[in-house]
Amino acid sequence: MATGWRNPKHDLSEESKVVIEQGFALSLALITMLFLTYRSFEVKAYAGTGETEYVEIEEIPETEQMKKPPPPQRPQIPVPTESEDIPDDVTIMDTELDLDAPPPPPPPPPGASRKREESPVFLAWEEPPEAIKRVTPEYPPMAVKAGVEGKVILMIVVDERGDVLEATIVTASPPGIFEDAAIAAMLQWKFNPAKQRDQAIKVRLAYPIEFTLTTGRPPPSE
Repeated sequence: MATGWRNPKHDLSEESKVVIEQGFALSLALITMLFLTYRSFEVKAYAGTGETEYVEIEEIPETEQMKKPPPPQRPQIPVPTESEDIPDDVTIMDTELDLDAPPPPPPPPPGASRKREESPVFLAWEEPPEAIKRVTPEYPPMAVKAGVEGKVILMIVVDERGDVLEATIVTASPPGIFEDAAIAAMLQWKFNPAKQRDQAIKVRLAYPIEFTLTTGRPPPSE
């Protein structure tokens, strides 16, 4: 391989050093000249427009939060108590139920008794009571359909005015059919009261009522 020939006059490695040194010297000279030319600086304050501006600060009142009133208290109903240690206004009603307790007795049938003033009841008299107003009992529809007849014997109490105060069942045949109708009718009957020594008295006596489909019921009211 042949070695390339170089011209010593155009050796770049030697010339580059000279060029760099010359450029550095030239730059330093230019900076020095600029520094000497503009070495003084004048600073002026800003004069403004000449008008004074005022800023007003308004005080805003503090916002007060409105609180809702509390709800009204529920009324308390005092329940009386047998204990003297517990105030009446803090007691509560006993709601315990005794399921094993027997049920209360049923109310008496309407019109079964019309007691007035207490007076002795006589079982004997000189003049017996006499019916002056008879009310025909209502024949039970079920007995009519079945063609059933019967008889009820009542124990009644007739007072001094001739009103029937009580009517209770002595016997009924057949049972469980005609009893209510007989009592309801008998309590509407009216009598001439029984007498003892010409004085009206309250008496107790048995009185039969028959229910028949052929011969009819007790005679109508007179």
